[in-house]
Amino acid sequence: MEDGGRRLRVEVLGPLRAYAGNREISLGAPKQRAVFAVLAMAANTVVARGELIDRIWGEGVPMTAAGNLHTYVSGLRRILSGLGDVLAGGSSGYLLRLAPEALDLNRAEQSAARARAARDDGDRPSAIAALDSALALWRSDRPLEALPGPFAAEQRARLANMRLRLLVDRTELMVDAGDARSADFAAAADELERHARAHPFDERLRSALMMALHRSGRTADALAQYQMLHRVLGEELGIEPEASTRAVQMAILAQDAPGRRGRATDLLRPLGAVGAVGAVAVGTVAVSSVASPVLPDRPQMPQMPQMPELPELPGLRSLPATAPSPTLPAQLPRDSASFIGRSDEVQQVLAHAGADGNSSPRVVMVVGVGGIGKTTLAVRCGHLLRSAYPDGQIYINLRGFDPTHPALTPSAALHQLLASLGVSTVPAEHEQRVALWRSMVAGRRMVVLLDNARSAEQVEDLLPGTGSSFVMVTSRERLGRLAVKYAARRVTLAPLPVAEALGLLADAVGAARINAEVGAARRLAELCDHLPFALRIAAEQLVTVTDGRIADLVGNLEDAHQRLDTLRLENDDLCSVRSVMACSFDALDADTARACRMLGAFPGVSIGRYCAAALLDVSVAEATEVLQKLSAQHLLEQHGDRYTMHDLTRTYIRELARGLPDGEVRAARDRVSAWYAETLSQVVGAGRRRIVEVDSGLEPEDFRHEPRPFGGQGEFLRWCAQEWPNISALIRSTARSADHLSTWRLTYLMFDYFYASGSAADWLELLRIAMRSAEASGDRRARAVLLNHMGVAHCRTGQTDAAVTDLCTGLDLLEASDEPLLRVSLLSTLASVLRVSKAYEEGLAAALEAVALAGECADGYHRATAEDVLCELYAETGRWPEAVAHAETGLIDAHACGSPLLKANLLINLGLAHNGLSDAGAAQGCLVRALRITQAAGDRYHEGLALLALARVRAAERGAAAAMAKRALAQFQELAAEEAKDVLAFLGDLQLAGSVAVA
Repeated sequence: MEDGGRRLRVEVLGPLRAYAGNREISLGAPKQRAVFAVLAMAANTVVARGELIDRIWGEGVPMTAAGNLHTYVSGLRRILSGLGDVLAGGSSGYLLRLAPEALDLNRAEQSAARARAARDDGDRPSAIAALDSALALWRSDRPLEALPGPFAAEQRARLANMRLRLLVDRTELMVDAGDARSADFAAAADELERHARAHPFDERLRSALMMALHRSGRTADALAQYQMLHRVLGEELGIEPEASTRAVQMAILAQDAPGRRGRATDLLRPLGAVGAVGAVAVGTVAVSSVASPVLPDRPQMPQMPQMPELPELPGLRSLPATAPSPTLPAQLPRDSASFIGRSDEVQQVLAHAGADGNSSPRVVMVVGVGGIGKTTLAVRCGHLLRSAYPDGQIYINLRGFDPTHPALTPSAALHQLLASLGVSTVPAEHEQRVALWRSMVAGRRMVVLLDNARSAEQVEDLLPGTGSSFVMVTSRERLGRLAVKYAARRVTLAPLPVAEALGLLADAVGAARINAEVGAARRLAELCDHLPFALRIAAEQLVTVTDGRIADLVGNLEDAHQRLDTLRLENDDLCSVRSVMACSFDALDADTARACRMLGAFPGVSIGRYCAAALLDVSVAEATEVLQKLSAQHLLEQHGDRYTMHDLTRTYIRELARGLPDGEVRAARDRVSAWYAETLSQVVGAGRRRIVEVDSGLEPEDFRHEPRPFGGQGEFLRWCAQEWPNISALIRSTARSADHLSTWRLTYLMFDYFYASGSAADWLELLRIAMRSAEASGDRRARAVLLNHMGVAHCRTGQTDAAVTDLCTGLDLLEASDEPLLRVSLLSTLASVLRVSKAYEEGLAAALEAVALAGECADGYHRATAEDVLCELYAETGRWPEAVAHAETGLIDAHACGSPLLKANLLINLGLAHNGLSDAGAAQGCLVRALRITQAAGDRYHEGLALLALARVRAAERGAAAAMAKRALAQFQELAAEEAKDVLAFLGDLQLAGSVAVA
């Protein structure tokens, strides 16, 4: 985050305001302010221009929208120019850089999360305090007031509802705590009473209000609120208050108002669903979603309780029903008898069905990858809504992704819909069909399920125009147009949680088999991507082989080449995971389909847009468009700025990729390898000359893909941590294909990451692969530099003898006349390893030779490195003044060459040297500076060294020293670094000295 992004502060929980420090910024005209609001609430994420236009203008987009947007963004840039480059833009869209804590909404959500955690831990006072912190951030009941556009309207409603939920949560906690003052309850009651008038059917809100009134001494008013709720529910909806609400009334009558024990939405959650602790009941044994317990055998599994039918839903106003036709349509498919989980998603759909809105029909889109259970969930919701929508249920399969039939045209779909309503003579013209359909459904309360839609265009003319019907649309597409034009709510289905996946398997094959092989059942769920369709196919195969082991099926699925062949029913090709994937792929246009195949050839597990541009040989903007198209089809999932495939999808796409020409795949891999080399080279070598020059392997005119930009060393290291699985897979791929240059080159360029933050064991594994390539290519210098890196990695893992052998071998490979910098680096590393081995005399000789040779080369970076090692040796041998002198000399060179990590290491050693001279103040000053540098850069290894050094300096303050040492221990243990032993020894000494627990 640049300084400007830290200094900028934004408030959205009230009128939109922005501040530079403590100075309020005037954001300009209303629509310009609306643009800023969109960017601020999507801070640090690129918002596409088209998406911005949709969010500002909605359905009525003027011809001048693109030009107006450019004007607004230019105006915002001028306004924010004093803060640096906080508003970035490019071909893909715009991005506002903003520290997370600089947005009041983020702070409110963090406080709410703390409240939930405290409540779950039983710490009600802390939960109430956290909710108070969250609520204090609201400056108005109408966030983003006077801001134009559909985005602002939607956010106003969302944020107002969020505040109301927090108020109710706070009141319930106050009641549970039992020690709140009467005045606090009176204030809560006043606030809730105002909201109850706007939300007359919200029983949880009304119950909280009743309890607050009762606790503030207004018992008569509390009981009057119940009578008011009872009357409005009966008159408007024809239902009684829930049992939990009646229990509150009875408790008040008994002068004992308890806290709220249940909510209306709990009725939507089956008893076996995942709760707050993440477990599902399988038989009578809890299968955790985190661990893999050994479960005892059970003779049988009781049938999992089903989701109850709801007679009515709060929020569904009673409207005059039209005269019923002789036969009301009841076309929903059969509800699943073994519906498992999805309680939150069902709740979302039903909540929108019961929303108290305007006269427009409510529309929900249930979207997700093929086989995720969209139709099953929509059918379940449709059945639950039958009594709330008494004029019938219409179902139509639009066949958008059907392997055996073409997709229905809108006209053909309208023909079916009109026939469902008893129309015997359907108009021939499309527009007449639309008009007749909308006219006939206008006065009815119906559930309309438009299943398996291919696109928003296929659905748009099928939506009722007015009235109070409820429409569900299922699709593998995101259907963004429906969200923008018709305020349709999107419910995206994710793979089942582990517990629900195991529940589905247990329901199909019996609890005894799951209990007998819990570990195998878990792995089966993983190999099926937790997709309900794949899980049911696997379960059917287990059912047909009654004596078969789950582990045997898992063994077949472990082989990726057999996986899709295994996940199919015999003699039924349509009932297979491959056919589901094929339907999604076949819906792609030719260019997107080819790009999808090429992504299947990519050896990594996730990809960013810059890397995708190199892979596909297109611009970053074009690559982004392709990735978003595939994400819209749910063939990819977007997580921040990265895109991933589910394992089964990847398996299918890799099958298709095998059909690409070998030359095309090779060229794509070469481009990606060159792109990684170019990107890594931006930061690798910063502040120093490279010992081995690395080029992209392509002619300049052939390499036209921009490297990913970085804002500094810390961002670079975080990116390396994300990309490490991809780069590792790519290195193994280039090694298998005998591309030796790419193999050792990429490994060499990963030095800064592994030196600062990576696992030494992973590093050694990669270095061995790279060394074989360097040896095969006969590159003497490559072998020497890799041996230098292996020396560091072996030393990190405590293998100092192997490290000395590596480094001596590397030195033997060099010719003294033409390899001075590499010789300096090897000598410095050797001196450091000898120091760790306590061979101080030999280490000093190597370090002094390195310092002298670096001075001859006039290379500041390598001279500072040699001075650093010499400082460490003098410090460990008690020669403190010499250690200080060499550290200070090295710091001058480190500062001049601009290497923060080298500077941090020198500060650590200088701090220890000052401590040796009994200058604790100077020591702590150096070490705190080093700690800040390493934390900012994401250098976990040297952060651990700084923490351990600080702990040593402050050993007299045993509690503080132990806390810092334990933080260092966590860093070193995560990196599998040998220094963890030093920390444990230090903690042991502390324990002996003053009884500070190590554990």
